[in-house]
Amino acid sequence: MNNGTVANVGLNKFYSKIYGYLAVGIGVSAIVSYLILNVFPIVLITLLRSPALFYGLWFVELALVFLLGIKARQNPTLAISGFIGYAIINGITISATLLIYAQATVVSAFVSAAATFGAMSLVGMFTKKDLSAIGHAAYSALIGIIIAMVLNIFLLHSSAVSFFISILMVLIFSGITAYDNQSIRRVYYETNGQAGTGMAVFFALKLYLDFINLFLAFLRIFGKNK
Repeated sequence: MNNGTVANVGLNKFYSKIYGYLAVGIGVSAIVSYLILNVFPIVLITLLRSPALFYGLWFVELALVFLLGIKARQNPTLAISGFIGYAIINGITISATLLIYAQATVVSAFVSAAATFGAMSLVGMFTKKDLSAIGHAAYSALIGIIIAMVLNIFLLHSSAVSFFISILMVLIFSGITAYDNQSIRRVYYETNGQAGTGMAVFFALKLYLDFINLFLAFLRIFGKNK
């Protein structure tokens, strides 16, 4: 077996490890959301009655993302715990969003997000073109979109603007998904195949965020409320 074959086998194992953690994260969030909506609705009622608590959970999620970005390489155990904790909290917060939409809308959004995520992941894994420019442009555009979303929520209250933002979010996170998948390959080779569990979990978190944001964007686009 030559060096190129060995490297490809190692890279495939690294991708498998990342997508394994990603599947766990999405699964945990889905289970938590289901339990909140169907078994423990009192949790959701408490959140909806306490906006400060709801936004507090969002800040905790942001803190976990920054923490994992800094500590993932050095502390794999912390990375795994933080990722699972993030998935649990996000499952709680996203249940409030799912409550708004009809089940058919949720299913359609999930299928669309999964198909888009899968297609762009394959692009990122196998394309020979350097996607760095696309990735950097997408992340820069994301900052502007977040500002526009905040302005629309608190000032504009426009459904047309919200719809347009959602379309842009699909485009932006499609590009980011491809870029993040290509980044996995780049980091693997830059570390000579020594990227460990901590980095695998960190990349799983990035892909988790890509998928969830695609899902939420498609929810808003399809937009059939209960």
